[in-house]
Formats: sequence, C-alpha cells, structure tokens
Amino acid sequence: MNRELQKLARDFALWIADQDENIVELPPEGVLEKTEGRTIPSVNDDKIESDNLPDTTFCQPSEENMQRPSNKELLEKLRQEVLSCRKCGLGQYRLNAVFGVGNPDARLMFVGEGPGFQEDHQGEPFVGRSGQLLDKIMETVLGLKRSDVYIANIVKCHPMKNPETPEAHSNDRPPSPMETNECKDYLEEQIRIIQPVCIVPLGSVAAKFLLKSTEGISVLRGKEYEYDISKIPEIRHRIKIVPTYHPAALLRNPNLKRDTWYDIKLVKAILDSDGR
Repeated sequence: MNRELQKLARDFALWIADQDENIVELPPEGVLEKTEGRTIPSVNDDKIESDNLPDTTFCQPSEENMQRPSNKELLEKLRQEVLSCRKCGLGQYRLNAVFGVGNPDARLMFVGEGPGFQEDHQGEPFVGRSGQLLDKIMETVLGLKRSDVYIANIVKCHPMKNPETPEAHSNDRPPSPMETNECKDYLEEQIRIIQPVCIVPLGSVAAKFLLKSTEGISVLRGKEYEYDISKIPEIRHRIKIVPTYHPAALLRNPNLKRDTWYDIKLVKAILDSDGR
C-alpha cells in the first residue's frame, strides 16, 4: 500500500510540474504581445482579484437563520417549569404534575379541564376509562392513535374536593377560575409551540375557557370556531376549535355519543381540508 501511495505521489508531482511548464506568463500591464499570429490583450491584475477570485468574506448567520429548537425541546423546557410550579394550592397537594402527552408536531390537540385521580397517580392525561374511550373515538372516527395527537389540560394538577386525601376516589372537582388563571399561560404556550390545525375542548370547562364563553357545552358543541391568535404573532395560520362532550359524560350518558360522533366528524373534515 505504501509503494502505491508513493507512486501516486510521484505521478502527481510530475503532473504539477508539467502544468507549470505550460503556464503562459502574462505580459506587463498595458502591453500587447503577438503569439502565433494571435493578439493577447493585457490583463489587469486588479480585475483578476476582484472579479475572478472567490469571495472569502465571513458572513455571520442572521438571527432568523439560526436554528430554532424543535417543538419537542421547547415542550420539554416548558414541562420542567410545570414540574416546579407552585403558583396555586393545587401544586401543594398533587402527586404528579400532568403536563401533556403526544406528538409535539400534532395537527390535532385535545384539551380537558384538569387531571383526575388516575392522571394524578400516573402523570399522564386521560389514562382512566375516559381516556380509553377517547382513544377509541380517535381510532374509529379519525384513524389516529394517541401518539398522533397531543392531549393536555387547562390546569396541570389534580383539583380535589379534599386535597388532604389524594388517595381517595370520587375526590375530583372542576378547577376554580383562580386556578385556571394561574395555569393558563402553560396551555397557551403549548398551543403556541405546537400550532395545531384544530383544538377539541372536552367538556364545558375547557370549551368555556378556550372560547371565553359563559355558554354550556350543549350550546357550544356542533359548530366550529376560531382560536384567538391576535396576541400570539408567532402563530401563522388559523386554528379551528370544535368543542364536544367530555368522555366521562358519555360514560354517564351514552345517548350523547351520537352528538360526539357528529363533532368528531366535523374535526375530520377540517383536518382533511387542511393542506399541511
């Protein structure tokens, strides 16, 4: 191998030497020479330097061209903030903060009101019977899995009737206006990062919060709305909102399934018509 390399090196050196012998020496500036009947114009050295040499100027990358962190990285940074949050009393008694789960680049986002008993114990939203029903609805109507969408809640900690007994069942309650106000920035930041095509509020509390409405879910459902992006310039497209019943309500009253199916079909139509 060394002999072959040495031979290649010698051949390359001979080729370089041969090229040097064939280089035509340029005439002095302003002088014309005759070579085999052809006129060779004088060459301006400054022109060669300015026009023919490559531009070696070092360019600093602009701020807009700097690589933006991925949605996954941004969400993880936000999740760490939630884990240390103690803004309201919910954070003092929770077993686990329930940040959110799913695809950080999801086109569809589900939003509930807050974690329940199972979620508080496992640290993941919609993992009980309600979550199982939600998974079934997604797969049946939308053809999507939990890993295809993003699921979150307005508040990230379990609202309990008696926070002294987090191990007790039937201890859930809706979050108070003060609690949702303290936690709303986290959800709004999740929406800003993910920028979904459509958001589905599950139940009255989530629907009222996202739509800034006092109407109940039975009035709000069955229609599509637009998320208010006026204060979030980073969001570059419209985000639809389609409220529907909370899966827990369907478990209590199966007659609501027909309306829920209609709402999720509306969601599917929105996703199918979106070009992204």
